[in-house]
Amino acid sequence: MFKTILVPLDRSALAEQAIGQAALIARGAKAALDLVLVHTPFPFVGHAESSIDEAEWSAEHTYLEAVQKDLESGAGVPVTHTVMRGAPAQHICAHAADVNADLVVITSHGRTGISRAWLGSVADAVVRHSATPVLMLRPTDTPQARLAARHSFRRILIPLDGSRLAADAIEPAVDLARATGASIVLLRVLQPVPLLIAYDGTVPFVYQPMVVDDAATEIVLEEATQKLAALAHRLQDDEGVPISAEVVLDSRVADAIVHFARGHDIDVIAMSTHGRGASRWLLGSVADKVLRGSELPVLLRRPVTVANDSARDNAAEERQHLSGMATVS
Repeated sequence: MFKTILVPLDRSALAEQAIGQAALIARGAKAALDLVLVHTPFPFVGHAESSIDEAEWSAEHTYLEAVQKDLESGAGVPVTHTVMRGAPAQHICAHAADVNADLVVITSHGRTGISRAWLGSVADAVVRHSATPVLMLRPTDTPQARLAARHSFRRILIPLDGSRLAADAIEPAVDLARATGASIVLLRVLQPVPLLIAYDGTVPFVYQPMVVDDAATEIVLEEATQKLAALAHRLQDDEGVPISAEVVLDSRVADAIVHFARGHDIDVIAMSTHGRGASRWLLGSVADKVLRGSELPVLLRRPVTVANDSARDNAAEERQHLSGMATVS
């Protein structure tokens, strides 16, 4: 169960949209909220700029104190806050590790389409580097009160593919379900089994038709359905959360996940990611397409081994950065 939930803020209305939902989850989990704001100093600090910078630093502390008071009185959850100096995403991830946060709740820019920067630079970097599960919320179009939550989550979708990597999303999804009273749907998207046929050299390879082996596909479908149902039953007994299982047949995995979510009243999609921190493809093609194709909040968890490697890379980058600053000074 969640004990500490981290909410990164930057004094913007967009970032504040995460506060209410995080508070709702914290109340259900009996968890504490930790607010963090990373102050970015002026790049060239002279006497005048230093005064402005210190004024901003003070204003940021005042801002977080006000949010903390609002939460403690209005939401009734324990709250702490921290202002840090430096690179926002890097310090958010490091602070999450320092306070043993179980979840980071952040609002993305919410853009869809082909833009690789649709998450926003900070949210994108947090997802790429965080060793802590990240709940990525979509922004609302209409202004809302600072502590307002959109609604409590009712159904959480976990796409699985039979791998340990995909199953890494189960633990934080179960914790989220417990905190919000939601049920869980396990989804397996199976691609049809192709029929082995002779290659036609007169037809370009990219235009070779895919012929489905119906008999083999039916066997695989039945086996996957039985295994997923057994997993759902076992998890429900172990975790005490309502869990169901669905298997669909579709050659386009990401599209099938998004379509299923839209048609089954899903509130959150929980997925595990893969890859290294510097890679733009760390999410994997399916998770990346789901993130950009769905308008729903997405709960992302990175594998422990990858997260540990990324943490070591981040520490090395920080040492290099500090070394460079010492050389310049």
